[in-house]
Amino acid sequence: MPDVTKMGRPAAAVAPGMLHSGMPVARPPHRPDNRVLATLPPTELGMVAHHLQIVSLPAGALLRHQDAALDHIYFPHQGVISLLATTSGGETIEVASAGRDGAICPILSSEPRDGLLTAIAHGPLRASRIPAARLNTLMAQSPALGTAMEACREMLLLQLRQNLICSGLHAVEHRLARWLLETADRLGSDMVPATQEHVAQRLGVRRTTVTLLASKLQDTGAIRWGRSRAQMLDRTRLESMACGCYGVLRERMRNPRPTEPTITTEFAS
Repeated sequence: MPDVTKMGRPAAAVAPGMLHSGMPVARPPHRPDNRVLATLPPTELGMVAHHLQIVSLPAGALLRHQDAALDHIYFPHQGVISLLATTSGGETIEVASAGRDGAICPILSSEPRDGLLTAIAHGPLRASRIPAARLNTLMAQSPALGTAMEACREMLLLQLRQNLICSGLHAVEHRLARWLLETADRLGSDMVPATQEHVAQRLGVRRTTVTLLASKLQDTGAIRWGRSRAQMLDRTRLESMACGCYGVLRERMRNPRPTEPTITTEFAS
C-alpha cells in the first residue's frame, strides 16, 4: 500500500496505473536522499524544501499521462521513474529513467508535452515533488537550482539519444543486460523489481523474447530471475554481455553538461 502522509495521518491509497494527483503530503527532511536536492546550498535547499511534497506510491503508479503536461517535477528518494514513449497501438518503449541521482522534468523546453511521454513508477516509489510553475519561480531566485535542473534535463537527453542508437542497432540480448544494469544503478541495489512483462514493455519487445533471453542470462550465472524481480549475481559477467552503450552513457552521465547554460529553462505546468 502507498504511504503518503500529512501530519502523521494515513492518506487514501492510489491504485497502480491510476493518475497520481491531489494527494496529502508531508514535508521532506532537511537533507533529502535525492542527490540533486542534497547538493543544493543549505539556504537554497531550505527555500525549495518549503514547497516540496513527499509521496510514496506503489509500482505502476501513473505520474503523468502522455496526453497531459508534466504538472509536477519529481525527485526520487527511493525507486525509479520510467519515461515511456507509446504508439497509437499501445506499444511502449522506455526512453529514459531517473532514480535518486536525478529528477523527472520536461526534456524539451519548447514542448511541455515532451512528445507524448508517459511517466510511471517502476517498482515502489518514494519521491519529493513540486509544482512545475512553482519551480520556475524558485529557479529565478536560485542559480544553483537552475544549474541542477539543467543538468537533470541533460541526463534525460543523454539517455534518449543513446537509447535511440541502442534500440536501432543492438541486439535485444545486449539491451536487456544493459537495462538491468542501469536500473540496478538507479536503485542502488543488486535487486531489480520487475516482471518479464514489464521489462518487455520497457524494451519494446514481446514478453516471450524476454523470457527466452532471461533464461540465457541465468544459465551464465549472471542473474537469478524470480516471478517479480531479477537479482544481479555476477555484475562483471553481466557487464560483459551488455552493449557498449552502458559504459558510454555511464561515463557521460557522471558529469552532465547543460545544453543551454546561459538560458533559464521554464518547466510548463
